[in-house]
Amino acid sequence: MLREGTAVPAVWFSIELIFGLFALKHGAESWMGFVGFLQNPVVVILNLITLAAALLHTKTWFELAPKAANIIVKDEKMGPEPIIKGLWVVTAVVTVVILYVALFW
Repeated sequence: MLREGTAVPAVWFSIELIFGLFALKHGAESWMGFVGFLQNPVVVILNLITLAAALLHTKTWFELAPKAANIIVKDEKMGPEPIIKGLWVVTAVVTVVILYVALFW
């Protein structure tokens, strides 16, 4: 039930992104207003809650993934640990690549 509740912060973040796109479309002054909005402590707290909800959703989803995959290695079903760890590794690598591109490209 808690995992399904993570949709509410995701909706908040989606609305925030759309608001940011419209601010970007309407010029520098509008964009600076959006940046000021993002610096509001309430918005920062809401975004931290959204990040925590996204991480919770990811964790529970990764724990469900091995139940959907039936991977056989040497005539034995693979346990869930390698699959879960592999998903976290892929997540970390993709995050580092995106941060590198965003910050240094």
